[in-house]
Order: sequence, then C-alpha cells, then structure tokens
Amino acid sequence: MLLLILLAVSAMLAGVSLAAQTGGTAPAPEPVIVSAEPTGEAPVSSEGTGGASTSTPSTSTPSPIFSGSPYPASPSGWVFPLYPLARVAPSTWWTLDEGVDLGGNANQCGKQLVELAVASGKIVHEGLEGFGQWAPVLLVESGPDRGRYIYYGHADPDLVPVGTHVSAGQPIADVGCGIVGLSDAPHLEIGIDPRGVAHPEELPYVGQTSHETLANLRSAYSTAAAATAAKARAKAKLRATVRSTRKITRSK
Repeated sequence: MLLLILLAVSAMLAGVSLAAQTGGTAPAPEPVIVSAEPTGEAPVSSEGTGGASTSTPSTSTPSPIFSGSPYPASPSGWVFPLYPLARVAPSTWWTLDEGVDLGGNANQCGKQLVELAVASGKIVHEGLEGFGQWAPVLLVESGPDRGRYIYYGHADPDLVPVGTHVSAGQPIADVGCGIVGLSDAPHLEIGIDPRGVAHPEELPYVGQTSHETLANLRSAYSTAAAATAAKARAKAKLRATVRSTRKITRSK
C-alpha cells in the first residue's frame, strides 16, 4: 500500500513539473473523463450564489433557439459559436488547450467574426485572467449542459452586458482584434467547466474537458455546415425559378 501511495505522489509531481515546463496548467491528478453524449440529466443551477450545484439532477430540456440564429442546434445540444461559417478556419486547424482554439481562416475579427451563445443561459461574468477584460462566461440554463459554465476567451468587445439572458445562437461578443489576453492572433478559445464548479472564473485544467468541448464543436460545425449548404441550395433554386419565370414571361 505504501508503495502505491509513493507512486501516486510521484505521478502528481511529474504532471506539475511537465505543466511548468510547457507553460500550461497542471492536469488534475485523476482527470475526469466526460462523455460527449447528452445524458438527459444535468445539475440544477444555483443562481442565487452565481454558481452551479450537482445536488438535484433533473431531466434536461432543449435550449431555446434565438429567432435570428444562423444555425440550428446540433445533436450535442450546441449551436456553433462563430458566424459566418464561410470565414471559419477548418476543423483541422483547431487545437486543444484548456478549451478549444478556433478562429477565422484569415484571422478575421471584430464584426467579421461574431461569437454566438452555444446554448441558452445567462451571462454571469466578463473578463478572465489571460483571456482579456471582455471574455464572457455563460451559465447554461437548459439543455444537456444545464448548470455548467462556458467561457469565451479573447473576445473583444462584449455585445451583451452581465446579467443578460440569451438564447442559443444569439450574438454575445466579437472575436477580439489584435492581441487580446495571452494570444498570438485573433481567435476564440471556448471551453466548458466540469460539473460542480462553483465560480465562473474557475477554469478547467488543460485536457480536463477540452475533448468534450471538441466533440460538441464538431457536432455543431457539421450541423451548421449542412444547414448553410441547404440554404444555399434553396437560394440557388429560387433564383433559377425566377429566371425561368422571366424567360417565359418575355416569350409571351
């Protein structure tokens, strides 16, 4: 037993040392593996304290979608967080951090690349160390991630103030131009806190929930791409119908 304890302590110290060398955040001694699939149950939020509780699970309901959302919700429950899709860098460019880094295919920022709420909820905080003074934090109020915090790093500026209730797909910030927080170029780092986190500034460890975030983003991206392509086909069909109608009218 003593040998097992010594081995566990050595592993923890090695993890902290590696994080210090790479400039990252030390991983949790025992990382939590979270499924990307909705479970149908989520903790009930405790808005009175601004935090989240895991004491009372409840059946999740789908997130209300913003009437002007450019994308539908994906099977994961998320709406893709960047608009327009044509300016988003391909998923092969995305990288894992505390969350997931993604951005424009040509460093677009500001009004060129708008950040959307991935789920309905309340903006409970803005400004995070390393992510800039405008970085919004969304407390999810419905859907499979109810009661969890989602942060949007390197945003500038915010488009809604703290305390605003937003729907999935609603614009909440712009991708910051230049260097916002600790960054090399304009981009969004989006991440989700593990269940039970009590404060919106308590960010996940590197690798703790980033794979869950990535799975949600890929699902949302595929859904957004399919919806965008369908809209483009509908518009092309409508234009063709109008041209055909005009030709018939002129020939009479």
